[in-house]
Amino acid sequence: MVQEAVGRDRPKAATIYDVAALAGVSHQTVSRYLKDKNALKPSTLERVEKALAELSYTPNLAARSLRSRELYRVVVVVPEASLYFPARMLNGAAAAAHAAGYRVDVVAMEGTEEARSRQLHTLLAGDDIAGILSFVPQPPPTAAGHASRVPLVVAGEYDNQMRALGSIADGTAAAGIVEHLASLGHRNFFHVAGPAGWPSAHNRRAVYEDTVRALGLNSLGITAGDWSASSGYEAGLEVAAATDVTAVVTANDQMAIGVIRALHDRGISVPDHVSVFGWDDTPESKFHIPSLSTVHMDLEALGARSMAELTARIRGEQPPANPLVLPPMELIYRESTGPVRS
Repeated sequence: MVQEAVGRDRPKAATIYDVAALAGVSHQTVSRYLKDKNALKPSTLERVEKALAELSYTPNLAARSLRSRELYRVVVVVPEASLYFPARMLNGAAAAAHAAGYRVDVVAMEGTEEARSRQLHTLLAGDDIAGILSFVPQPPPTAAGHASRVPLVVAGEYDNQMRALGSIADGTAAAGIVEHLASLGHRNFFHVAGPAGWPSAHNRRAVYEDTVRALGLNSLGITAGDWSASSGYEAGLEVAAATDVTAVVTANDQMAIGVIRALHDRGISVPDHVSVFGWDDTPESKFHIPSLSTVHMDLEALGARSMAELTARIRGEQPPANPLVLPPMELIYRESTGPVRS
């Protein structure tokens, strides 16, 4: 009897018939929206979306899958060190997937390249996955991986001409960083790069080196971290030992924070003695002491765009030939950078 009472008190989930009645359309129209909302007229689309929001409608993906034999589960692969992966990018990808009618599972890819390859092969062999979006560089493909029916999109990967794809991997902002620091009088630089194999790390390093060379500046060292603050700390100890360095360009904010802490522990003031520039504009970067100069990107839009490419492939549609135009990266100048000390 208790169980019956609980069942009576539980609110009934909204159905497409409820949505249709509230929106003043047929249930077939709501079904068309769930398959492809672009098929509806703007006025109808607005009414359906308003009704969906008001009723907090959630599609029954399992039932839809049984009826249509379509799959509605997508997997998003993130780095093992997921604390250092921008959550805003994942949020953008998940929102785009949900809007397209897919459920999202997040998997952290761990271990060595060989271990990651095995994990990816296991995912690709699954029979209940519609597609995979990976924010981790793809391991060397296996024969089984090539034969998989599961669409795979690797965000920020290279094409077959080794050209970086998309703004996720764009490193051009590194030029603006070096130019800004040079305008403050800095001539002796150090770069803390991201891990090898990541297109974003590769491109930021390449632009840094090209710009230092073009401006006739000095790069006194480059070391690769793993995106973590602890690897930035180790790099910061190298910077402290290279006494002529006055400016450090790091490939993400966490490593920049580690650099600043290492310099502090060695009695080196930021920015009085050394300026440090980060990348990603993490939410906490403006609250550190000193607040961190960094690069701001529309990470939600980047994640959404990558997911849109995946859903297009799942549905057999041709992804746009040209990438979606996103707001340009913005350099944010805060307390961690300043003029070179005389």
